[in-house]
Amino acid sequence: MSDKLHKGFDLSFKDIDTNKGIVTGYFAAFDTKDSDGDLIEKGSFQKTIQERGPQGKQLIKWLLDHDKYKAIGKLTELREDNFGLYYEGKVGRHSLGKDFMLMVEDGIINQHSFGYRIIKDQYDRDSNVNRIKELMMFEGSPIQFLGANQNTPIVGIKSLEDAMQMCEKLNKFIATSEATDETLKQLDEKLKSLRMEIEPLIHSNSPEPTDEQIKETIIKAFNNVR
Repeated sequence: MSDKLHKGFDLSFKDIDTNKGIVTGYFAAFDTKDSDGDLIEKGSFQKTIQERGPQGKQLIKWLLDHDKYKAIGKLTELREDNFGLYYEGKVGRHSLGKDFMLMVEDGIINQHSFGYRIIKDQYDRDSNVNRIKELMMFEGSPIQFLGANQNTPIVGIKSLEDAMQMCEKLNKFIATSEATDETLKQLDEKLKSLRMEIEPLIHSNSPEPTDEQIKETIIKAFNNVR
């Protein structure tokens, strides 16, 4: 049996109701080949939603950055539509829930990912794609550009400019937000780590770094913060 996998998507939130603490969005998109060569087919989530989803045993968790110790709140709806895996969630009243909403509003968190295990797939030689036909879903996670662990997929940062813009967003949030001290401290550590890793790229006389170099730089920044 394979280990749990993570797959990330450059999908922002669909709707946010700050007064009611309701957030909606997509954890996955269908029929799109990703960087791993996988394509998720519509219907692949159907069984896991029925068995483990909000109307089933409620085993699919809503986490921040795939961290089992950071539950944002409770998923109230999980379903497939023609675009992908749609969700609705009710944010908790705890400090993490409040900080999460602040980070969403300020664009610190604007990507999605989910943890899963493949149950059934089929490799298509003609299109050179692995078609995922059924999977078991464990959790769905909004993620920061700077993920909480090295297994978080790298999405959102495509260039050095993206990384610099993220630094600006983090710096502004830390300086002006009413988030808890714990969250601000964690973000400050991530900001310092990201700056430390991208500074040599900014002042380098070498050609513009490749996407792979940017990815390696961000992963290194992740691993610097525990």
